Amino acid sequence: MRKKLLAVLLASMFAANAWAENKTINIAPQDMPAALHSLASQTGIQLLFSAEDLKGIQAKAISGSMSAEDALARLLEGTNYTFRASGSGTYVIKAAPSPIKSDQKMQEMPEVVVTATRTERRVDEVTASVSVLTTKALATKNRQNVNDALRDMEGLDFTNQPGVAHQVFPIIRGVGGSFAGSTTQVLVDGMAHDSVVSSVMGHGGLNFTAMQDVERVEVVRGPVSALYGPSTIGGVINVIPKRWKGEAGVELNTSYGTHNTQTVGVAVGTARDNFDVRLSVYDAKSDGYKSVSVADQWGGYDLGGHDWKDSKIGLMAGFRPADNHEVTFNFQQYGTRSAGGYGGRPNERQNTDGQSATLGYRFDMSADTNIKANFRSTDLKQEYTFDNWDWNGLINPGVVTAADMALASSGGRTSKSTFFQLLVDTRLVAGNQLTVGYSHDTGEHEQSGSPVGGATWVTGSKSKVDALFIQDEHKFGALTLTGGARYDRINLSPITDGGVPVNGSSSVANVFNPRLGARYHLTDSTSFYASVGTAYLPATNTFKFVQPSTTRVDNPNLDPETSTTYEAGMNNRLGFGTLRTAIFHTDYKGKITFGTDPVSGKRQWQNIAVVKVDGIEAALQGNLGYGWLPYINFSYTKAEDQAKAGAVFTQAKRVAPRKLNLGITYEPNSTWSATLNGRAVSGLYFNNLTPAQWSGGYFQADAKVSAKLPFGGEKWEAFLASNNLTDKKYQPSNIGEWSDGRTFTIGIDGKF
Repeated sequence: MRKKLLAVLLASMFAANAWAENKTINIAPQDMPAALHSLASQTGIQLLFSAEDLKGIQAKAISGSMSAEDALARLLEGTNYTFRASGSGTYVIKAAPSPIKSDQKMQEMPEVVVTATRTERRVDEVTASVSVLTTKALATKNRQNVNDALRDMEGLDFTNQPGVAHQVFPIIRGVGGSFAGSTTQVLVDGMAHDSVVSSVMGHGGLNFTAMQDVERVEVVRGPVSALYGPSTIGGVINVIPKRWKGEAGVELNTSYGTHNTQTVGVAVGTARDNFDVRLSVYDAKSDGYKSVSVADQWGGYDLGGHDWKDSKIGLMAGFRPADNHEVTFNFQQYGTRSAGGYGGRPNERQNTDGQSATLGYRFDMSADTNIKANFRSTDLKQEYTFDNWDWNGLINPGVVTAADMALASSGGRTSKSTFFQLLVDTRLVAGNQLTVGYSHDTGEHEQSGSPVGGATWVTGSKSKVDALFIQDEHKFGALTLTGGARYDRINLSPITDGGVPVNGSSSVANVFNPRLGARYHLTDSTSFYASVGTAYLPATNTFKFVQPSTTRVDNPNLDPETSTTYEAGMNNRLGFGTLRTAIFHTDYKGKITFGTDPVSGKRQWQNIAVVKVDGIEAALQGNLGYGWLPYINFSYTKAEDQAKAGAVFTQAKRVAPRKLNLGITYEPNSTWSATLNGRAVSGLYFNNLTPAQWSGGYFQADAKVSAKLPFGGEKWEAFLASNNLTDKKYQPSNIGEWSDGRTFTIGIDGKF
């Protein structure tokens, strides 16, 4: 029987370093998993272990005053199991290794993830390619935001909105973007932040959580519309925020770097057996850098750096009023102020704001069944302004005057959304896990513009999505079969202009998406999986109904964009690390683009574009002993577009065919560590397939050295980091918009 991983996470309590202080502990003779539960409850430590591994092992009685670690050692004494610390007050229990040389390491237990199935599963149990970015991995690199950290994963990259801090669009496995919306969905704690009708830049997800508040990030590659609905053709990114663990305290993160880049983050919190709360604030700013130093193809250039300011607030709280019941509350808010398409021009600006409130409830009816309900309300806002230079061009070519810098036009987008989901997880029979859910989402989106001296215009749209989904997982010895499906009913209200319906047209779409997968464990350390699944992007009324217009005609029969992906992969736990590989093929059909109506001869949005993607991925996370922790991953993505039926397939834009990430951390002890990593990206096309829009490949390297300070009981750490170590000049986002040069950052992180 395959082993199930059980995470026992109980909030730490009492005084500082509770796990190291002596406590009166009383544990009766009983089954080992029950004894470990009792120890966690009495001491506040957190334990991660396999319940099935330890089932049948009898724990002896222990009683008296002792530390949590001493008690844990006594419980495991005489068994074939040992433990290791994994952070303050957290311990991983695993089988004791055979005698090994000092330069070898025991195998780590596989990470537990929730995104791929909506329930806790080991990475090597799900039928998908999954990566996990942990707090520890984040700490080894100097990254300003979550998306920069995620670039180091295989098969994942981002395209930036020019000149806007932290506004990015993720691309997984080369399916790129679409007129219909994003092909990768970003979740925070398992839920979306934006509706299907919204076009607010960035869609909020990666903006809400500061690096200091990230517990981990899970990336699931491949179609998951069977679980999460629209916008998951490439996959999903799930940012899981931190909750407070341990005694009351304060966390401080601060840094200063090149371009007068300053960051300050503070978090306070406490945890007890029946509640935990964490409140954090984050503030950062930068003078930015000049990325368009000479006139681009539109005649614009920077007069100064692309300055930005970014602030965030986060509140995570959990209350446990009774056994088996938990109520959670999460509030997040962000505000970004930055240069627009060009830097150093006071009326060329972009601002984004967002706030989100989430209320959750979990009821564990039994060891086999739990119910989860969550409600989220979000509000996103984007504002932008343009100067005369950008809007109308220079008054006198080659000469910049005050009149060119004056405000020419302003506009914005807003999105208000609500999300409700209800999940039931139950085990019907041994080896079976059934998940059934319902979700109800609503969205209201408005877009406005106001040219100086002209009339203000406002258009709006509304959406409502009801969904039912089911997933069943069953184990047959070494084989696990998973099947799931989701039905979405999408109601779209008429497009409005100034609050008045433009043509009175509304629409309803019914979409069904299945997914099947299987994983076979050849050994405890090696498993293979295969899967097939579908995903979609809805066709909104913005494309179906375009009247009044003299050049375009409606297309009420426009269908959703759809994709089918076939995938196979393997997971290996080796003596020197873990290896993950995958091969996949995606047919992405019915992409919405402009065509010609055969009756009227006018332009019309039609389902005519096609994308085909073939790719391979491989990732190795190593542990060579003596503190050496290397990693390397590679992805090859052959993404080809067909704009019209029968046309020649061409390379997909903004997709790099090859991407290599590699690096190594040297951590000889708990006092200091050093990391060197790099990213090699092959050339790609921007906007069109002309040589003028081709960006050559590049290799970019970063480094970071961290050391514990000789005070505060190893709770304070200083670091020195350099990004773009070789001062490489490259174009990561657009032609003519160059990367930052070599940057340096110093910082201090601590707890008190």
